[in-house]
Amino acid sequence: MAPFSIKQAGIHQQLIATILKYFPAVEMADIRFELVGGLSSKSWRIRGPGIEWLARRQSPTERKMGVDRQREFALLRQMSAIGLAPRPLLWRDGWLIVEWVPGRIATSDEFLMMLANGEVTRMLSQLHRQPRSGHPLDLKTLFAQHWQLMDPRRRSPALLRAHHDFQRAALPTPLALAPLHLDVHAENLLITPQGTMLIDWEYASDGDIAFELAFIVRASQMENLAQTHFLQSYQRHQRGFSVSRLQQQMMQWFPWVDYLVLMWFEVRWQQTKNPEFLADIPALYHRLQLGYRL
Repeated sequence: MAPFSIKQAGIHQQLIATILKYFPAVEMADIRFELVGGLSSKSWRIRGPGIEWLARRQSPTERKMGVDRQREFALLRQMSAIGLAPRPLLWRDGWLIVEWVPGRIATSDEFLMMLANGEVTRMLSQLHRQPRSGHPLDLKTLFAQHWQLMDPRRRSPALLRAHHDFQRAALPTPLALAPLHLDVHAENLLITPQGTMLIDWEYASDGDIAFELAFIVRASQMENLAQTHFLQSYQRHQRGFSVSRLQQQMMQWFPWVDYLVLMWFEVRWQQTKNPEFLADIPALYHRLQLGYRL
């Protein structure tokens, strides 16, 4: 394992202090720490005798990106009870500690297969039938925070018009409010001996079920036929809404999804200067120009 940076070493010491405070029986000499991470944040894998944990820190920057570890703790506690998520162990002193579940991350091909065979829509419908968590998604506040965090030099006149337009526009009337994961893709599907579960609930909150469907359709770049198949599969698990009604509602959310993802990439570019985050921005601009607001 590579040495920690000075900043990482300081965070590491904070994590050790939290473990000593709330898990006093743990023998720190036997514990190993490893940095792991995804696109938006770094986490710490913690291993030792009888211990397999994942620790996630709340940072001010992540909070402005829509990440709230206290909300994540609440959603994990709710969803782990029905087997959809890992079990949270602690939310204290800015640290969320979760059980590390043995398993492997789905490949892109496996994710496509689970979209086709209905496994993804089965999990979604189970999630969307749960009681609301009490943590609603506030899109307009998120947009405002993203605008402040992005590179000012990239705020074009067209993007400024779009920003004002979205801030003034009324949100689509919800079809049905429920807990949403809001980051369903291959790398957040964990295949375990007990079945498939969702991980990385850092953006999860309550919102319209069609917003989640729109997010997945956009992220998976589904063509019309694939969209119809996806909605038919979801509707078989989630009775009460016709496929045409789901599709109409989903289409109302497409511009909001496109703009949210565009701004997320802009902020991540500003934070990291990683060109990976700029790769999809032209296509998002193009969609907004063609169908919506730019």
